[in-house]
Amino acid sequence: MTTQETTTLASWSPRARIMPRYQYRCSKCEKVQTLQHLSTETVTDCDQCEHTGSMTKLLSRFSTAPKTTAPKKTGQVTEEFISDAREELKQQKQETLKTT
Repeated sequence: MTTQETTTLASWSPRARIMPRYQYRCSKCEKVQTLQHLSTETVTDCDQCEHTGSMTKLLSRFSTAPKTTAPKKTGQVTEEFISDAREELKQQKQETLKTT
């Protein structure tokens, strides 16, 4: 028996990044769905076949994404902002002098 898997909640959504994923199988259509919701919520109705009370939560593995870069320190962010603002101000002054 084969099952099809679907995923809900767009990956671009800010909630998608912080909410856990759960896998459910419908006892009627046998489709497996990966859903994201709060741990206090449960899913009982199948979106695929629209049968009520047919979803069963499956055990699934979890994973974490390793950090690829070290976060910037507050001082670095501030210094970069000041440097960028100075450069922008310098360009605006030059444009003003050219137009006058």
